[in-house]
Amino acid sequence: MNRRTALRNLAFVAGTAVVLPACFHETTKEAPASISLRHLPVSASQEKLLAEVCETILPKTDTPGAKDLGLHLYVLRMLDDCGKLKDQQAFLNGMKQLDNAAHQQHNLGFAACTPQQKLAMLRMLDQQKGSPTDLAHFYRTTKRLAAAGYTKSKYFMTQEIVYELVPSRYNGYFPTKKLDLARKHHGQS
Repeated sequence: MNRRTALRNLAFVAGTAVVLPACFHETTKEAPASISLRHLPVSASQEKLLAEVCETILPKTDTPGAKDLGLHLYVLRMLDDCGKLKDQQAFLNGMKQLDNAAHQQHNLGFAACTPQQKLAMLRMLDQQKGSPTDLAHFYRTTKRLAAAGYTKSKYFMTQEIVYELVPSRYNGYFPTKKLDLARKHHGQS
């Protein structure tokens, strides 16, 4: 055997031994979430699952839905910044349990289920009573934070509720027949 060929083959085998484990490591690791979180290790697939849960809770109608407003990102940010470690772990466990339950019931992940199947699963969780499980904790936390995020969103604060400073504007066309002057108002004696 030629010495140069033997050295080239040895270098090829050594290079493969160095690079190959890194390639397998990269393929098994999931992509991280689209936002940077300090305490909550959420993958992109878990973020997608949470987006589907939020969209099922607040679907798009003639108003924007949860996906349009990015409420799943609000839920993740609030839980990452303000949640206790125990609550964060229960949230992640509950998210996995929801996906496992969807696989058991429909042979699909929660994100791949039809909207009717998703709604039926969440309604069943909503009606569940008894000892709190991680799955119930996940659902209730998501529902509470999604609703809070919706009412604090730019859309809601500018399109649904128009905030006016106190005292509000003067309406000279307000019908006086609707006034109840017999009842004392603030500041009247």
